[in-house]
Amino acid sequence: MNISALLKRRDINLNEPVLLITAKEALENLAEAIKEYCPNLKIEEMTKEDLETLLNSYADSVINYHPENYHQERGALLSCFAMLKRYGLTDEDYNSIDFC
Repeated sequence: MNISALLKRRDINLNEPVLLITAKEALENLAEAIKEYCPNLKIEEMTKEDLETLLNSYADSVINYHPENYHQERGALLSCFAMLKRYGLTDEDYNSIDFC
């Protein structure tokens, strides 16, 4: 099947984003999960590069996890756990945000 041809036949823009969320919305969602599961994390102290890493991880998690119980946010926090320890996460927090 030629996907490009199918989309063109249906007059759907090939370059149109399917998922769109702003950095502000993403960080607000992450902040809710942080408040719930790991309140010691100091996101206001994070560098630009680390915040971008966390936001990119969240983008990946939105694709891989369902939205209930902060699974998307928790997936992003878990994938960046080693980095986030520099900002206050503890090993106990890992157990709190893990899916087990």
